[in-house]
Amino acid sequence: MCRASAASVFCSPQRLYETDHAGSPFYTRVQNVHGAFNALGGADRLTSNPLASHDYILKIVPTVYEDKSGKQRYSYQYTVANKEYVAYSHTGRIIPAIWFRYDLSPITVKYTERRQPLYRFITTICAIIGGTFTVAGILDSCIFTASEAWKKIQLGKMH
Repeated sequence: MCRASAASVFCSPQRLYETDHAGSPFYTRVQNVHGAFNALGGADRLTSNPLASHDYILKIVPTVYEDKSGKQRYSYQYTVANKEYVAYSHTGRIIPAIWFRYDLSPITVKYTERRQPLYRFITTICAIIGGTFTVAGILDSCIFTASEAWKKIQLGKMH
């Protein structure tokens, strides 16, 4: 079931919802998501040609965000392409129109927020410390070998 109105489109895995239903316990708006943006934000067509037709193509992908507590929030991702043109009928009259074409994806994207396990943190710390000791050992070996060679050169034993 799909509905359109002047309100924004709200998407769940099965249906489209208007954002005025965002207060329902099952479908809430996802706000302040890192990297999120509104593709139609700031779009203003009031200054365009009043006889022009507008064609919008929206590709909508349902998205589920799951936070660390397991709470799921249903939202959507979309891209938009639009064009503005002047359409003439077969009688030569200009017929302005606006078209919204929705391409609904059957696949849902799921983002899950997880905390790194403690063992992974400990493993990373051990790898950093081990790498530091390895590099220090290599540098120490190079400096020791160079100093021994320099001593031999000074004593004249190096051919």
